[in-house]
Amino acid sequence: MLSTDILSWKQLSRRQQKPVHLILFITDHCNAKCGTCFYWQNLNQGESLKPDHIQKISEAMGELVWLDISGGEPFLRKDIDQICHRFLDHNQARFINIPTNAIQTSVIERSVNGILENKNPFRLNIAISIDGIGENHDRVRGVPGNYKKALATLEAMSAIRERDERLSLSVVTTVMRSNIDDVKQLLHLGVTDWDLDYHSLNILRGKPMDPALQSPTPEQYAEISKLQLKLCRSYFKGRWGALGGWTATMGRFFLNRYYMREVEGKPKDISCNAGDVSCVIDANGDVYFCELLKPVGNLKNYDWDFDRLWHDFEATQLRQKVQNGCHCTHECFQTKNLIFTPWRLV
Repeated sequence: MLSTDILSWKQLSRRQQKPVHLILFITDHCNAKCGTCFYWQNLNQGESLKPDHIQKISEAMGELVWLDISGGEPFLRKDIDQICHRFLDHNQARFINIPTNAIQTSVIERSVNGILENKNPFRLNIAISIDGIGENHDRVRGVPGNYKKALATLEAMSAIRERDERLSLSVVTTVMRSNIDDVKQLLHLGVTDWDLDYHSLNILRGKPMDPALQSPTPEQYAEISKLQLKLCRSYFKGRWGALGGWTATMGRFFLNRYYMREVEGKPKDISCNAGDVSCVIDANGDVYFCELLKPVGNLKNYDWDFDRLWHDFEATQLRQKVQNGCHCTHECFQTKNLIFTPWRLV
């Protein structure tokens, strides 16, 4: 049951005093040029976490509930399956999420099959980025033919999911002022044609590579979030039991209401769990509480000793600042706030 799972995750977090949610950027190499990317200045600098660095990070972590493998394009790492195996075997990761631009269907298919060779009980989600229909998506991504390739990858992942129920399939869409009509179509396609396990919406944030792109208006976001909430009833029906599905849908409602304040320019500061529950490690060794904040240090300067960096003076100071009040629309962190301290979002 969902309530039992959440209780065990909270107990684990308190017991370990270490992150139970790790976002790991395994490479900065990317084969797309997304106008929406807020991370674009860090890409293609030749940085990748070496296998021995990943081993040291894994050894420093305790049990992990969530592991997000990111980049760059994470599937450009040929050893991504071995990286996942490391955290499954040593850190008992329960949920692994990998976002992808879905350009290289055969590479992704091979890597996902390799990850699923691990026999541990875990859930692997492949999150395919789709920001528009057809050529609209290709323009946002800067890659001709990306939309067709994304659909081919969706089909390939669906076939694997039929063979292994540990695999789930989602689409993640960046919502901006210029793609609202496409977002509405995409949300419906997720239910009617693609049989997704979930469709995540990220509001355009940070300083995107294309400065002409803008966040949605309050009216646009109100329309989109209402449609997303309606479809959530389909995604969550029967999951975690009747009560768990209703609870998850209500959680989506509160998150969307919180995001609306941000879109309206009236953000609500909350005490965020970033730096407590969650942690980000960049491909160059930088450690963040959240990518939208400054790094608290670089593991290279600590001989890759994560514990020493995590409890150093600068990290402690920034942690207090974040816990005194922060705001954003970063879905990865706000969902953890919803799970661990939902009353802060109300």
